[in-house]
Amino acid sequence: MTRHPLRALALALALAATPACAPLEDANPVAVAETADQKAYALLAMYAAVLEEATDLVRDPALPAEARRALIRAERLATPAAETLRIAFVAWLRARADYEASAGLPARDRAAVAVAIAAVRLDEAIAAARGPVGAFAALVRAH
Repeated sequence: MTRHPLRALALALALAATPACAPLEDANPVAVAETADQKAYALLAMYAAVLEEATDLVRDPALPAEARRALIRAERLATPAAETLRIAFVAWLRARADYEASAGLPARDRAAVAVAIAAVRLDEAIAAARGPVGAFAALVRAH
């Protein structure tokens, strides 16, 4: 596994969203997130933390080879899902910023449509990323 720039972005997003997310003692911030942006922040942060831990595990020579291969397979499924989520999330943030910037302008209607489309895509990306990222996290926790 290699380190990805996505990890740095996800950690930055998680830190930026901390006040909006669940309390620190909660084990699953995705489950308690209320809005799509909170869910995206939480899921990307979970992916980043799991990737960091998996990287350390895979480098451990004491880890059995089969466990190492399973972690690598899980990472190969989770990373594209997390990257798709990140892309959808950035698109949603841009659409939201366009909407806010177009207050009172005729373009506001166009921006509202863009936000609605981006929100649907973000929800789809969250749903698609939950399974692979959750499976990756469960596998890392098991080791």
